[in-house]
Amino acid sequence: MKILVVNSGSSSLKYTLFDMADESILFSGEIERIGLDNGNHSFRSRQGEEKTLETRIRGHGQALDAMLDTLAQESLSSLHEIVAVAHRVAHGGKYRDAVRISPEVMDEIRRMTPMIPLHHPPMIEEIEECESRMPHAVHVAVFDTWFHASIPDEAAIYGLPYRYFEQGYRRIGFHGHSHAYVCACAAKYLEQPIEALKMITCHLGNGASLCAIDGGRSIDTSLGMTALEGLIMGTRSGDVDPGLIPVIMNEESLSPDQMMNMLYRESGLKGLSGVSSDMRDVEAAAHHGDRRALLALDAFCYRVKRYIGAMLMVLGGCDVLVFAGGIGRNSGTVRRKILQGAEGLGFVLDENKRVTESAEDQPVLDVTGPGSRVRILAITTWEEIVMARQCLSVLKKGA
Repeated sequence: MKILVVNSGSSSLKYTLFDMADESILFSGEIERIGLDNGNHSFRSRQGEEKTLETRIRGHGQALDAMLDTLAQESLSSLHEIVAVAHRVAHGGKYRDAVRISPEVMDEIRRMTPMIPLHHPPMIEEIEECESRMPHAVHVAVFDTWFHASIPDEAAIYGLPYRYFEQGYRRIGFHGHSHAYVCACAAKYLEQPIEALKMITCHLGNGASLCAIDGGRSIDTSLGMTALEGLIMGTRSGDVDPGLIPVIMNEESLSPDQMMNMLYRESGLKGLSGVSSDMRDVEAAAHHGDRRALLALDAFCYRVKRYIGAMLMVLGGCDVLVFAGGIGRNSGTVRRKILQGAEGLGFVLDENKRVTESAEDQPVLDVTGPGSRVRILAITTWEEIVMARQCLSVLKKGA
């Protein structure tokens, strides 16, 4: 049974073709830096053959075409071999568990678009294009929010009039597949029962969030009802004093749409550094003495440090700290800056540990330093296998 998992991020599109008989990967690819001039499309076959193409992909529609064309040329004799497609959807509204896509499901996804304006338009476009190109397949929506359904009301409620909480305005959280996967992976690596562990997981990429996990259950997370709250991200602001928003709007005569565009697309690393939304570019510029890039790097790391402290108090202690996502796993500089000065709290980093092998050869990097009371791991997240399993579960229920 072949299941295609499509994971559309705000600046990337990942895809993986699974044979669910043994959960083996038949083909996988990633299109990065969508919307930037120096993008690339890398893919890998089951035999381990790898290719990377430099490309200029302006939007997610063009990225989807590249994905399907590559699958047809490199892996499949026909797209009809794909039994089902699992589509990553950021916000499912009333839906938390994976569900077969229907007009009603699409209506709910569209209703949530104002909450997730960066992600939902390309996700909706991708679903519609895939359905038209592969009408024979079962299309399943898997939601980023599912893992955080266990967050208690006192952590989920905002300090607004109670009627808004009754209407469903609450902390929802995202990156659930990543937080769930690296949590389980850490427990397996440490050979300890997940129920006995308190973890803080840091998914750091173009989108970023932290999660407090107690016994395998999410009890708090940095992202909220929308994809703006919490950490500084690639182009998103993260936390901003809400009282500042109308002040800026009045001073600069900005409409609500213009203000939202600033918060979602012109802020974060991009807005602070003036260099790029990509941390690799920001780090390189900071290394060469760019003061704004260094400030952006330091501000990003400080915000993560601050939230780790908050999650530490929520959990009442921490056994394991996990760094994941493209930045979290690969940037030793970011990890070092985040944990600088935290030795007294039990976080001691081995600064000599570096990612020296590919993600496949080194899925878990133990960067725990001597004397650390907390195990510190850099883990390659694998959201796609979690989504594929959820998709298969939906297929079995409908059988």
